[in-house]
Amino acid sequence: MAWSAILGQPFAIRLLRAHVQRKRLASAYLLIGPEGIGKRALALELAKTLNCERASDDACDQCGPCRRIAKGSHPDVHMVSPQGNAQTIRIDDVRAVLHRVALRPFQARHSVAVLDGVERLTEEAANSLLKALEEPPAHATWVLLTPQPANVLPTILSRCQAVRCRRLPASLIESWLASEQGCPAEMAAAAGRLAQGSLASAKSFADRWQAYSEMTAQFHATAPLQWLQWETPADRKALEPWMSGTIHWMRDLMVASHGAEALIQHAHAADAVRGQAARVDPERCVTALLRCVDLWESSQRMVSPRAIGTLLREEWLQLLGQGAGDEGQGNPRPMPHAPCPS
Repeated sequence: MAWSAILGQPFAIRLLRAHVQRKRLASAYLLIGPEGIGKRALALELAKTLNCERASDDACDQCGPCRRIAKGSHPDVHMVSPQGNAQTIRIDDVRAVLHRVALRPFQARHSVAVLDGVERLTEEAANSLLKALEEPPAHATWVLLTPQPANVLPTILSRCQAVRCRRLPASLIESWLASEQGCPAEMAAAAGRLAQGSLASAKSFADRWQAYSEMTAQFHATAPLQWLQWETPADRKALEPWMSGTIHWMRDLMVASHGAEALIQHAHAADAVRGQAARVDPERCVTALLRCVDLWESSQRMVSPRAIGTLLREEWLQLLGQGAGDEGQGNPRPMPHAPCPS
């Protein structure tokens, strides 16, 4: 993959290439932007460009260093990402990279350490990284990736060259899904709008479009009985797509209920969105959406998935003008599996 193969990030590419051309490389970069928009690809392309045998401002993708970096097997390019149930970057992970980066490169001209998800550094790991950024070796560059710069230590932020990466246009994602993934036009258009600028999310939607369609069919329902018959999720794997889909759908109800129908993301189900929006109170819709976002954040803090699912169902019942006390009949059905675009 050369720079030209990275979609939708012309500003970031121009900045990084200019730094390589002028030999004014920063000791640390912070690539900021949502998940799935190409931050990791930019980091690896920078590593290839710095070590390509062609020694220009673009990698050849053919030489040994380029191929090893692309495969993730280069000894001087280090990738660290959150691990474990808590999904954190621990101090031992950082120390291992610090030790290797402090040494002269084994094969490369320039060592590159990529920390994907730097906002998830533990306090000890963040302090250890900060010390390394204060006195960086001349032969190494740190590339930190985050979708949440507000959760990164200000002292780390101040030592990095910030590079903002943009969400990709829906039209670009739609074209990519149709040409590169072979998606039908209607699916590509719908997934492109729902992906919110993320290629990874778009591919996730496209891969499981049938399941997502089944889930959104449940969102069409206005009868409380249908919601009470659905079994609440017992684990996070089942909860996450349900939470994500709910937030997407309620967001559309909110904009439709306030007359902004052009902003509906579920364009393939716009009639259902408009019909449901006409039956709900606009202010209650806003409140329900904000509560669902709070529930999503709670689900990331090890709160019981079943408790979150129950509260989520209660929000739907309240939005539809009914309380959970109206018990339904029949056996619960399992929720369909659907992609989580985050």
